[in-house]
Amino acid sequence: MRPGEPSRTAQWVAFARGLAQYEAPAIAQDPLAIELLGSWYAGGLRAAALAPAATRLLMRVGDTVTGGRSRFMAYRTRVLDDVVSEAAAKGIDQLVILGAGLDARAWRLGDSVAGMDVFEVDHPDTQVYKRERLGDRPPDARSVVFVGVDFEHDALDAKLLAAGFDARRPAVVLWEGVVMYLPAEAIDATLRTLCGLLAPGSRLAISYSRTGEGSGAWLRTALGVVVAAAGEVFRHHEEPAAMRARVEKAGFAVLWDEGHPDWAPRYCHRDQPWDVQRIVLAERTGEVGGEGA
Repeated sequence: MRPGEPSRTAQWVAFARGLAQYEAPAIAQDPLAIELLGSWYAGGLRAAALAPAATRLLMRVGDTVTGGRSRFMAYRTRVLDDVVSEAAAKGIDQLVILGAGLDARAWRLGDSVAGMDVFEVDHPDTQVYKRERLGDRPPDARSVVFVGVDFEHDALDAKLLAAGFDARRPAVVLWEGVVMYLPAEAIDATLRTLCGLLAPGSRLAISYSRTGEGSGAWLRTALGVVVAAAGEVFRHHEEPAAMRARVEKAGFAVLWDEGHPDWAPRYCHRDQPWDVQRIVLAERTGEVGGEGA
């Protein structure tokens, strides 16, 4: 990552979210992606907007060629959008986004985040770029706090508390597109920190990649090559049973663990037996672990 810019992978993810709105059916919407992206990424989205029919045709071709595997980013975005909406409906009014990148949920989820205080946790360089791109645009959320964290040196819980996070109130935490870049020890340490910080009733959603066995192996391999070209490395892949055990060992109760075979019928009314990326949703139970801000 170059100083003052988000990582290439953060830009790729935002670009994919921006394209998702042109899929048929449109699974997810991220109209702010074009504003957050610079250079040719934004140009690509502008071209897609000028020729939506042609864009949909190209995406249908990609969908056919990959057997639906090209939709994984749209699915992931939509599922986590729904997690936030459901948390808001339960009265949860704090949202923490770990490794937020160019995530725009605080600006695009409308009523779902209107009563929420959002804490975006990421590297300071990414946050400087993002704030410049957003300018004075008001969020849909009640408030947005940028929590700059150097994950190699800073304590996540201390940084959140210093930023105004209230550990006495339940929160929903999104950990999207991050754990595959971390060693197992770092994942476990973060899970323990979150369990100690979050109030009972809090929810944690984690996206993760399977080991690549079966029909999704080639896509994981291809993504690994692309990510390596951007200077990053996939470090962690795990089967569902092992991921659930990891989350439960840290002190959370798993509510569900879903993947593409669950999402394709729900959002596209089609069957897709292959499975590459999944999301596990867990709840913090027991006594309050942290102190109020």
